[in-house]
Amino acid sequence: MTKEMNYGTLYSNIKIYKDSENNAIYFRNMSIQFKDFIAQVDEMAEKLSYLGVKKDTVVTLLSPNVPDTIRALYALSKIGAIYSIVHPLMPKDALMESLEQTKSEYLLILDARYGDYRDVLENTKYKIYFLSAIPDLSLIENIGFHIGFHKGLQGVDKQKYLYLMTEKKEVVENDDPFKPSIYLHSGGTTGKSKIVVLNENGIAFVCAHCLEIVQCKIEENSMIGLLPIFHGFGLAMGVHAPLRENAATALMIHYSQREIISKIKKNKLNFLLAVPYMVKRLLNDRRFDGKMLENLYATYVGADQTPMELFDVYNERMSKNHSRNLLLEGYGLTETSTVNFVNTHSDHINGSVGKPLAGVELRIAKDGDLNRDAGPYVEGEIMVSSPSVCLYYLNTPISKQPFHYDNTGKKWLRTGDIGYHDENGYLYYKNRAKDVVKIAGYSIFPSDIEKAVNEVKQVSACAMVYINNATHPYFHLYVESLGDCDTIRQSVLTQLKDKFIKYAIPEKITVVKALPRTTIGKINKKELLAKE
Repeated sequence: MTKEMNYGTLYSNIKIYKDSENNAIYFRNMSIQFKDFIAQVDEMAEKLSYLGVKKDTVVTLLSPNVPDTIRALYALSKIGAIYSIVHPLMPKDALMESLEQTKSEYLLILDARYGDYRDVLENTKYKIYFLSAIPDLSLIENIGFHIGFHKGLQGVDKQKYLYLMTEKKEVVENDDPFKPSIYLHSGGTTGKSKIVVLNENGIAFVCAHCLEIVQCKIEENSMIGLLPIFHGFGLAMGVHAPLRENAATALMIHYSQREIISKIKKNKLNFLLAVPYMVKRLLNDRRFDGKMLENLYATYVGADQTPMELFDVYNERMSKNHSRNLLLEGYGLTETSTVNFVNTHSDHINGSVGKPLAGVELRIAKDGDLNRDAGPYVEGEIMVSSPSVCLYYLNTPISKQPFHYDNTGKKWLRTGDIGYHDENGYLYYKNRAKDVVKIAGYSIFPSDIEKAVNEVKQVSACAMVYINNATHPYFHLYVESLGDCDTIRQSVLTQLKDKFIKYAIPEKITVVKALPRTTIGKINKKELLAKE
């Protein structure tokens, strides 16, 4: 096998801009230039080194997208530590389990979140230090922050604030991008919770293709940093990709249409990363219109399947306002670091998730034949070979790892997703393999049902879940709509009966004003299943 190309560590990718006066970060009403940001990263690395963090020390990072979180990310990269990034709203028991599973020695936590975990973290073996939004807020915002999070800030030891520390120790920079460095939590290709082990070379590989994806120079522009960094797409494309290109990441703690629109208007936000739900909400906001849309170059969407109508409505809005911006869909997994397939301005088909990036190989495996591609338009399991493919699942036996090695020794990730490609190499995602349900010998794809329901007028979103009852299994369809429940229900049934075999028609249809969602706006099917 040929030696894998070295794309560098995350820190080495950005340190070349240590003299740049371009903005690296937009946060609230503040901005940070590269030269200042990298100096702050270096200082934080020296502080962490003084505290005992060294190469391969495992550090858990529990914090939303504030500048201190990003400083810590690159500081840990410089040191060569292993950083386990967890959901900033992770339940207490899950956090303690994760700390144990990853063998973490340190926990870096946002000060405002500490109050929710104090009872389980006090008197533990973990060394806890605080990140904060305080140094990057205006005076008025700081006052509001202390009022809003007064309870959470009680008992926080000021001596453990990283931004207040003065002690430092010189750091020997890590130069090995291939070693295990990042732990991300994932549903796994099996659907069960896994800890995915990545190296920094994989993240850097994808980000090195940023210009291939956006097809324009992005220096001095900015990418939205809204998707949290525990999400591979948020880490790689929302934060690292723009910084790697001397551009800015526009950090946001949570989804705010007002803040997004304001930054677009001020030309401080040029590329959007979103899930379909976020795009719909923007389109429904009357402020998301007019000449300001000329400041947008591209909007990339993923995570949930995107209704075809959404492409038409979104792109028509852009065209009307003379914006080159297009809604473009991509595909990736935590196990592939982030996006590996994407539509571009010059090469896109709505309904597909695009072509593979240069250096990414696709294989569709049919009937368990993992050693050859099934050919165009044949549905099968999506397999990916790429420098961005994860190293392994942590604490998981070899027999349970999601890989296949072909007769040349090439490593392929078995994604567990079903799809096909056309003769031109465009990939079409169908469904998770685990979500395909067989009834009376027929394979039922919930995603097909959801796609058809999303075409019904007044339906803003939907989710179909399979209730695997031992005596009476059935499908339950949840529909998000503000319309009359009986009318919506009847319209949905009419749509489905015209398109699908009777076994695919959901037995129950529940119309709700709002579906439960995750922090990135994805429909939370686990919560729906818990209702049954």
